[in-house]
Amino acid sequence: MSQLLDPDERALQTAVRDYLTAKVAPLVATHERERTFPWELLPQLYEFGYVRGVVSAELGGDAQSTMMQAILMEEAGRCWGSLRTTVNVQTMVARVLAAAATDEQRARFLDPLLAGERFGFFALTEAEAGSDAAALRTTARATGDEYALNGSKLYITNAMRADFGIVLARAVDADGTDLGVTAFLVERDVSSFGVFDIPHMPVRSTTSCELTFDGTRVPAANVLGPVGGGLSLAMNAVNMGRLNMAMGAVGLSQACLEASIAFCRSRQQFGKSIGGFQLVQQMVVDIATLTETSRLLGYQAARVLDAGEPGRYECSMAKYYCGESAGRAATLALQVHGGAGLMEESPVERYFRDAREATIPEGTSQIQVLHLGKALLGVSALR
Repeated sequence: MSQLLDPDERALQTAVRDYLTAKVAPLVATHERERTFPWELLPQLYEFGYVRGVVSAELGGDAQSTMMQAILMEEAGRCWGSLRTTVNVQTMVARVLAAAATDEQRARFLDPLLAGERFGFFALTEAEAGSDAAALRTTARATGDEYALNGSKLYITNAMRADFGIVLARAVDADGTDLGVTAFLVERDVSSFGVFDIPHMPVRSTTSCELTFDGTRVPAANVLGPVGGGLSLAMNAVNMGRLNMAMGAVGLSQACLEASIAFCRSRQQFGKSIGGFQLVQQMVVDIATLTETSRLLGYQAARVLDAGEPGRYECSMAKYYCGESAGRAATLALQVHGGAGLMEESPVERYFRDAREATIPEGTSQIQVLHLGKALLGVSALR
């Protein structure tokens, strides 16, 4: 769909794809097998606009359009799901810091994040608060010039590696009055808290962690944004996260298509290439159609955001459709590959696992349907 991109957008797409293919793709199999991630490569990727692209030039970023961010996320998804997940989280952290951090907080957190010297996590989800973000139970009680955090978070991406994070907790004053959900900057070397990896199926080069807070002391200077304004900050980040997830899913579908075409041309059965069989062609065409339609929805959402519109409807629809389509595309690609697709030496086995993730983070497919239903019908199925 290069005709839908302007010359600068096409140039970015070509440059980042060439770089990822040459420098990152050869490392993927080893890191997936060892469940490690090449963090040292991230500062080089920031030169293309990853993470820095969502921050204004005044704050040290690249001020890229949402469309360019969408292109970057698609290419990350095409290369490696764990890369897309990692840069998505760092992008969300950068976006929230740029929106709400004080000058002092930007110097300590945002500047080194954009330089690739610090890495952050984003801790919203709890056992009883995932899609229902307002149900957070982690508390932060004011005690002098500090807050004491108590509670736990679940499925927090890359918290094993990150040296700080944005933690959403319900602030409580000294008298016990609920002040509302608030964002806190929690540093590993300043505040003591537990971090435990939870083994998981997809994106194996990331960690998915449980965080535990038992009277964890956080300086009051580390409150991010206004007390009680945490959910607003989080939801603004989640909207962009949904588009990033959607475009990563488009890239994964594209990878499924390319792998299937290559396999169909080389695999011989019954004396000819399997690409000559009608049922195989049906599967490949379905993958291509899912990929193209997903890309159109993702591009549409990006253009809407660039036009200054809220884009919540468009981002939810893209997240819903692109995530579901990636799962279907990966299933078809594995079927095209037959037994070979089940082997870990095949990238299609990884695509299949990673595609399953695309329907869950940043709001499950079902939550997206409810958001879309409310927008269309004016009636909420939740509250």
